[in-house]
Amino acid sequence: MTSDGGDDPDGSGGGEDGSFNVPPGPVTTIPLTGCGGLGYAANFTMGSEVFQLTIDTGSGTLAVASSSCANCDVTPTYTPGPTATDDQKQAMDAYLKGSWQGEIYTDAVQLAGMGAVTMNFVAIGAQTGFFNDAGCGLGTVPFAPQGIAGFGPPDLARPGTDGFVTELSQAGAASDLFAFEFCSLGGQLMVGGIDPVSAALTGPAVYTPMMNAAANLGDAGGSYYSVTLNDLQLGGTPLGYSAATFGVTAVDTGTSVLALPAAVFDTLTSQIDNNSAFVSAFGSQAGLFGTTMCLSSAWTTEEIDAQLPTLTLVFPSVFGGTVAVTLKATQSYLPPTQAGETTFYCSGILSNPGPGTILGTSAMLGQLVIFNLDDNEIGFAPQNFCR
Repeated sequence: MTSDGGDDPDGSGGGEDGSFNVPPGPVTTIPLTGCGGLGYAANFTMGSEVFQLTIDTGSGTLAVASSSCANCDVTPTYTPGPTATDDQKQAMDAYLKGSWQGEIYTDAVQLAGMGAVTMNFVAIGAQTGFFNDAGCGLGTVPFAPQGIAGFGPPDLARPGTDGFVTELSQAGAASDLFAFEFCSLGGQLMVGGIDPVSAALTGPAVYTPMMNAAANLGDAGGSYYSVTLNDLQLGGTPLGYSAATFGVTAVDTGTSVLALPAAVFDTLTSQIDNNSAFVSAFGSQAGLFGTTMCLSSAWTTEEIDAQLPTLTLVFPSVFGGTVAVTLKATQSYLPPTQAGETTFYCSGILSNPGPGTILGTSAMLGQLVIFNLDDNEIGFAPQNFCR
């Protein structure tokens, strides 16, 4: 990764940690459970019950399984208590996988380690394909969150509901800054600032402007945390596409893969499939990418990363010019998952069925990904927290 020095000789930026170029803040660090493919969740208290809710920067509404839901099949479920108010309104939402509908309630919501906020959210009364109890590690590690916490921009919230990040900020519970570190299993969320020691940063952050562009990326309108992707390189060699081809690039923790326009996906996967190191590590396995299949290898993760080409994302810099974020193979297009004593490698890239590009969690592995809403920018800092 290249450092974005900006206007400061040491690249520290105003009000930022001089060594790692990150906002120091007062930091609250929250552990995450989950994994790539199924998502990452944090603990939220609602009423008197604690729930695991998937953190999703690609949506805006908080929704939890209701005790009245006949087909949610998760526990625990939300039962409105004396602090809850039924708003007598319904809401629904749909995702790439699954949908839900339910009653809107007003109640206190508290993210672990943060102050409580009173907000409007949905108690899910019915769902289709939304809940998943398959577990991480190809089913070897239990993981079955009971809902979702939309961390996206407020206009992604369903009518009648509140955006959680907005409510936190308005209540003075946190600044408009949060950051994620995702591992093959678990991770952490930082709110309000960045602690470079706890994040185990290995280099300075670089930043790209946030577009917050309206884009049809599967949602009925609204703005996403979006950036411009100028170039994609395999092993340092550009694939030959421009920002116009990538379109709006949404940075979405609710998507587990890097979803690329079809032409880019085809070029990238063809080059990987024909790479001699990939063939040596996995045999003749053309067709892995874009599927839910996972493969094992006689090679270690370190050997795979040493031999297979890197994937580099090139963005505009907040200071002009460009910044490059270089990812190892197993921190981008071949994310690992551990099942017992065996490590499997899955597809971290997908041909996007819709327009634009989605930068999901497979392309965030090995990075601290910073959402700085105050400065309207997204940052990437290399880390070894997950090692």
